[in-house]
Amino acid sequence: SSPEMLEWLGELETTPSLYNQIEKGELVWKDDKLEFRPNNDLHYITSFPLKADEDATGCIAIWERPEFINGEIPSALFIASCDPYDMDKSSVNSLGSFFIYKRFYSHERTHDIIVAEYTGRPKTADEFYENCRRLCIYYNARCLYENQLKGLKNYFLSKNALQYLWEQPDHMIKDIIKDSKVQRGYGVHMTRGSGGASGIKDMCELYTRDWLYTERADINGEVKFNFHYIKSIPLLKELIAYDGETNTDRAIALMLAILQTKELHKIHAQLMTGSSMSYGNDP
Repeated sequence: SSPEMLEWLGELETTPSLYNQIEKGELVWKDDKLEFRPNNDLHYITSFPLKADEDATGCIAIWERPEFINGEIPSALFIASCDPYDMDKSSVNSLGSFFIYKRFYSHERTHDIIVAEYTGRPKTADEFYENCRRLCIYYNARCLYENQLKGLKNYFLSKNALQYLWEQPDHMIKDIIKDSKVQRGYGVHMTRGSGGASGIKDMCELYTRDWLYTERADINGEVKFNFHYIKSIPLLKELIAYDGETNTDRAIALMLAILQTKELHKIHAQLMTGSSMSYGNDP
């Protein structure tokens, strides 16, 4: 954490025009399409850690709705990331956390920001997975998730929705672990390194720190850090508290979004230089 991040959190918490930008609601099916129905009565969790007596159900929270270009949402404009939980009854502090991250499309449009969050632990894990699936469909986004637990993938499989999951980010993992023997599948396992070598989680922490403190100019030309564009109060609280040991579900979900963004940059760079490679689902 940094004094600047603490200052931004304070500004966010005390400025109604900033914290009121959030829309709480539900994604519901209507005529084979998902529509977002705002509902201010839902509880968006902003405390961290979660209070013992607090409702852990959580809800979908949106800062920016999907953007359509020529009538459709461009492929991979939005990416999803998720640190799930598997058990219907888990410890009080363990929440599932899911983000939608908007990548760069053009300088005239918002980019490299979190546009939606869903963090919580509803009565059943399936309810959590279903909200994640609906967010993926709504934003035309594929999700990179922490795959130590199998529940999310199995749920998407049961709904014929595996096309909304990213496979393991091989290009980045080969950079991190030179002789990686991990079999290609969906998601990624956030392992620690050993014997002085970096693991995936170690590198994700470095990538995310770099991203948070990368400077960029806003539309008025004012230079800010990337973290100044984070509107999620609980995510900022987790990033400030992050020590690699505390249970920070949102921070892990953000790291996965940053990792997948870097993977797509790498794929794009290799395509531009003519390297042969596969993209998308394996046969």
